[in-house]
Amino acid sequence: MEQQKLVVAFSVMIIIIFSTTSIVLYFGITDNNESLNFFVFGDSQGYQGSVEQIISTANILRPNFLFHCGDLTPFGQEIQYQEIKTILDTSLVPVYTTIGNHDIKGGGSELYTEYFGSSTYSFNLGPAHFSIFNSSAGDVTEIEISWLERDLSESNAEYKFVFTHIPPFDPRPEHDHSLLNATTSSRLMALFELKRVDVVFTGHIHMYNESIVNGVRYVITGGAGASLYADEEAGGIYHYMDVTLDDSGLSIEPVLLEAPSISRDRVVIRGAVEDITFSLEDLSQLPSIQGYSSFQNQYDNWRGQGVYIGILLSNLVELVGGMSTTDKLVVKSYDGYSQEFRHSNIYPNASWVEIQGPIILAYAYNDTFVLDWADGMRIVMLPPDGAYSNDDAIETTESGNVSSAGARWVRFVQILEVIPE
Repeated sequence: MEQQKLVVAFSVMIIIIFSTTSIVLYFGITDNNESLNFFVFGDSQGYQGSVEQIISTANILRPNFLFHCGDLTPFGQEIQYQEIKTILDTSLVPVYTTIGNHDIKGGGSELYTEYFGSSTYSFNLGPAHFSIFNSSAGDVTEIEISWLERDLSESNAEYKFVFTHIPPFDPRPEHDHSLLNATTSSRLMALFELKRVDVVFTGHIHMYNESIVNGVRYVITGGAGASLYADEEAGGIYHYMDVTLDDSGLSIEPVLLEAPSISRDRVVIRGAVEDITFSLEDLSQLPSIQGYSSFQNQYDNWRGQGVYIGILLSNLVELVGGMSTTDKLVVKSYDGYSQEFRHSNIYPNASWVEIQGPIILAYAYNDTFVLDWADGMRIVMLPPDGAYSNDDAIETTESGNVSSAGARWVRFVQILEVIPE
């Protein structure tokens, strides 16, 4: 699927302009009808059911186009790109996208380009100009900012809309899940104000939020499937945005989606002897361990601080026959992510106990249990100091090939499988 699709209901004039970052396609609509309707959503992260709901609605209502604000995939793997592309290709209206931070993991940026084209481009439709730029790395390059400034300056459209993945600010008090560079954020917001941008659409923060700063409307739409970051009252809803531009003005409304249908209260343990499926109730009957812990993410920020309750992985493995010193334990999540753990992780020696601590399958966090705990069930390390750092992760990963401590804390655990080697 090409990044820029034509709206077949209109007569279209295409002008191709080469820039330092992309080929920019401008679509000039010659139809006199200047009303527009489009759907915006983000952060499906492999939960295709939400995307299917949006496309099903779009195929009936026929908006002008759909826009995905990034994190189309959980971890940028090719099979994940293939899956989301297959779903998006069922849309009867054009689909536009930009790249998210999950999409670039493991070299995924090249796959994104292969499947969806450039992540930086713009187009005109009716009375509006649409500018899309890449913020997937947590910052925006100087080349990208220069392109955006030039693109917005050259447009005389009545309305200007901007799309990217990571917002320039986090509207939640005491949170900072936005662009990493505060200077970049300030520059972008000043640019949006100067160039009279009407709306900036982003994802990344898994919730719905609207803010107006110096006349610019910022809409966060990160509710297309990934686990939510807020309570419902604070915008934690699965949704997409329905945007209409007509004679009465601009209307932007969230439309609720059904929550992903995932049985997160069950986990399968597979071993050489047998397979066992445990419900949350089953796990609660086993001897549990409780402890405080936290981890570092890839940006060296500390996350996950709190008290966890769960079952030792060593105890679960023993229920299906244990594992030898050469076996590995593969932990798989519902979203397709996986991590491998060795015998030395599951049965740590005294030295590793001091660094990593025991590993548990946690089913409760700060007295919140699955299913109310959105990230559970989850792999959790319980080091004595309650802090599992990136250096700790490297030291306790036999291959040494790990992006962060947080990468080892697998969320949404579905399967634990002992594999002989």
